[in-house]
Amino acid sequence: MAGGPGWVIVSVEALATPIESGWVARLGAAVRQEFRAEVLVPAVADPILGSPGCAVPGCVRSSRYAGLCPAHLGRWRKAGRPDRHGWVKTADPEVMGYRPLHSCLVPDCGFGQHRYRLCYRHSHAWDKAGRPAVDRWKPDVAGTPAAVCAIPGCALWAELDAGWCHSHHRRWRLRGCPSAAEFIAYCASYGEDRFDLRPLAPQLRLEIGYALQCRVDANRTRTTPRSIKPLLDHLVASGAESLLERPLAEWLAGLPAAASVNTPRAFLGYAIECLLDLRDGTGWDSEYQRDVWRLRRLGVSGHDGAKLDFTAVHPVWLRELAKRWCRWRMSCGVGLGQLRSDRLALVRLSQFTPGLASSSGPDALDRAALEAYLARLAVEIPHPKTRSAEIGCVTGFLHAVRQHRWASLPAEAQLYPSDQPRRDETPAPRAIPEFVMGQLESPANLDRISDPRIRLLVEVLIRTGLRIGDATRLALDCLVRDPQGAVYLRYRNHKMRRDAVVPIDDELTAMIQTQQERTRQRFPTAAVLLPRSSANPDGRLPIPTATFHLQLGQWLETCGVTDELGQPAYVTAHQFRHTAATRWINHEVPQEVVRRLLDHTSHTMTAVYARLADTTIREQWERAQKINIRGEPVDITVDGPLADGEWMKQNLARAKMALPNGYCGLPLQKSCPHANACLTCPLFITTAEFLPQHRKQLDDTRALISRAQTDGHTRLAEMNRTVETNLLTIIATLETDQRDCRCAAADSETCCGKESSDAP
Repeated sequence: MAGGPGWVIVSVEALATPIESGWVARLGAAVRQEFRAEVLVPAVADPILGSPGCAVPGCVRSSRYAGLCPAHLGRWRKAGRPDRHGWVKTADPEVMGYRPLHSCLVPDCGFGQHRYRLCYRHSHAWDKAGRPAVDRWKPDVAGTPAAVCAIPGCALWAELDAGWCHSHHRRWRLRGCPSAAEFIAYCASYGEDRFDLRPLAPQLRLEIGYALQCRVDANRTRTTPRSIKPLLDHLVASGAESLLERPLAEWLAGLPAAASVNTPRAFLGYAIECLLDLRDGTGWDSEYQRDVWRLRRLGVSGHDGAKLDFTAVHPVWLRELAKRWCRWRMSCGVGLGQLRSDRLALVRLSQFTPGLASSSGPDALDRAALEAYLARLAVEIPHPKTRSAEIGCVTGFLHAVRQHRWASLPAEAQLYPSDQPRRDETPAPRAIPEFVMGQLESPANLDRISDPRIRLLVEVLIRTGLRIGDATRLALDCLVRDPQGAVYLRYRNHKMRRDAVVPIDDELTAMIQTQQERTRQRFPTAAVLLPRSSANPDGRLPIPTATFHLQLGQWLETCGVTDELGQPAYVTAHQFRHTAATRWINHEVPQEVVRRLLDHTSHTMTAVYARLADTTIREQWERAQKINIRGEPVDITVDGPLADGEWMKQNLARAKMALPNGYCGLPLQKSCPHANACLTCPLFITTAEFLPQHRKQLDDTRALISRAQTDGHTRLAEMNRTVETNLLTIIATLETDQRDCRCAAADSETCCGKESSDAP
């Protein structure tokens, strides 16, 4: 009897008995017909319930070991275990139970062989004829029977009254004369693994069938008959009528050793979860009242087994407010990671606030209680950044309760900005030191990454600075080109919930194209570039970030990566993002460009990542050449132990003694003998950024000289001619330097001698 695609259904008639009302009736209605059978035989190479096909070309059976079916496995062992890859190419694909049955040797006779390779009738006739040579014996042949054997693929004539050929009739009798549908299914699946649910109680049989149905519908985890047979045997021995009659913990505690391995335990838990979903329902109506939310029931995908456990939040009134707040946060699109932080913050609020766990209402949450909570939090969580995040969660909770009037909190039940811990203004940079990066980028070390997906991820993180969560979820068609043919990597910025692109080089493009080909070959319908290798039969799921973190740590250990002190280096995936940004900044990429490359919303975010190295800062300072009033370069190169001190002095003077058109180079401790006459002062220093002011002052000076000469003020004209001469020298020198500067194409406002206005 045919069922779903690729299924062989056995003894469906056994379920013709009436099903009880209530829960069992609902269960029976939910189980599709193909999963109601007492014996389920998955099709060969079924991605969830079956096993891969035998490696011998033409063999129709599934593999058991080493890619071979039991029959070919025995033949291979008997042949002395030669190289399997070469042996399977020449092996006979026909095996017992699937080999075509031979007909009688008498020409035109279609009955199966009985004795002497003759059918039953001709074997007796041959005896009576004295057993002549068969090739010269010409007995009578009956006309063609009305039907051939009922077994699909068998072309022999049917005998007797059951509709089978001689061989299948004998096998049918040995099987106890089952129904035609059951026997046909048995023959079609001869030698294959099967889920034999006949020994189970009727309700338990339905429950296992429903769990298998859910496995197939989820299209995730492979569950073969052999993998859960120890569990089915234990259920039979337990005498249980239903999986729901005992808690999961009790079931797990009673499993024998054979059923205590991962697959049977996981399937048992999965089956109970599916049954509870069916019995209790899903969605907020059924889940909100629980103290442990299974997020799968609330439509949160991509997080297998994720839960929010509120049982540690005390008292009950605070727990109900916490659940209401988290439900509202989920409706606003807050991610699972933040929800877990919110829940943990409220757990600590209930634990760290004296008397709160035993209180009867929100009145206990006054300012004194919050101050006690803050004091305890400072002891338990000394790190300012972590503590600040906790306080932020509690602040948001109190604000939401008051805003939505979920409860009547005391007026003083609130936290203020001053309650936040003081944090370092300039936290330590998180970029990976170049000493370590040199080891990570070594071709020899990169070649030690065996998984090509992990190798590509490392390259993407180093070259683009993507977040690991965005990199693992790259689409298969992630490469785009602009009209000029330049290649960009298109990705989804999941944190900001928008699409973004980043330019990439030809080498990374080639790596991605190679991975695209690998993915298409293994998963023709895949939509992700880096599919996970397990529990992913159709390739729709990306590689988990946890897999990358695990393999990154193993790779660092294998390569023996150390820091400058010789200690094992600790590297996280997110540090590659900090490193990329810091490298771009130190290669003089404008901060606005870095912001766009990182797809940040503000420069403040970029400033957290991008840090100028001390060497880059000094190089920029030395590049901004200064000249004095005679147009001569000022020697600012200082070597020796005082070099850094001289550099800081120059920058301090620039900050404290800036003039409208330059800077004063006089040490701060000395007085100026040229007050109001900077352009005639030998200590005056200027740069090209002040050219517009110099040109304007030159025009004003020439006008002043002309008026002084007209009015007969010779001394005033002579004094300003010195200023005019100095201005002409300064302007000529600065214009020459500006033409030679790498920023000559930009106007003087953005020349390299001037600090960027958007610097962090």
